Amino acid sequence: MASTTRLTPRQRQSLVDDGYLVVPSLLGSALAPIAARLDRHVQQTVANWAEDPRLDTHEGAVTTRFDLDDQGLAPCYQHPLVVAAAAAVLADDWRLQALELRAPIPGSGEQGLHTDFGIAVVGIPHWRAMSAMWCISEFTRDNGPLRVIPGSHLVSEPPIDTEHGYATGMGPHPDEVKIIAPAGSLIVFNGADLWHSGTFNYTPAARLALTACFAPGPPWPRDT
Repeated sequence: MASTTRLTPRQRQSLVDDGYLVVPSLLGSALAPIAARLDRHVQQTVANWAEDPRLDTHEGAVTTRFDLDDQGLAPCYQHPLVVAAAAAVLADDWRLQALELRAPIPGSGEQGLHTDFGIAVVGIPHWRAMSAMWCISEFTRDNGPLRVIPGSHLVSEPPIDTEHGYATGMGPHPDEVKIIAPAGSLIVFNGADLWHSGTFNYTPAARLALTACFAPGPPWPRDT
């Protein structure tokens, strides 16, 4: 059985070769209270949209940044396997940079394939950033799961025709993998350089995912 506190050699190799790793059903008893909180937040946000059409409904997804020291979400950014992954792929020092919800609501959520940093850098010994995405909802084929192009972090040429704009990455890609996983699963991926995107939510419920984003460098000082 794979450890829930440290990476196996196969998991480490998956991060190196594929640029991502999926660990099913990892969050345990912490899942239920986090899911209930985020579900309430999404429902309230959508209700606010209905009352005030001036509010941002970009991409038809509820997107929220939480405080980095939010203790209710600590199991997602302090989990030992997340810490082990950050230590494996980032430089000697690293820090939590962002804690983000993205929840595509029904009938929306599709993104074009992209990298978070835009300009590819290959051949460096460490990742420029690491995303630890938690499947707060089950990720199914139809509810807008993450898709990735395995190995695309290792090549300088983009897998889509970027000369004609972002929309060229909206459709299916022959090399894409849609990540299907139970609620509570962890997806670690190289958000900086791996080509990825959200997909369209065809179901009647929002798809909840919370991502802890890590960057190289010493922890930021806290105000005292």
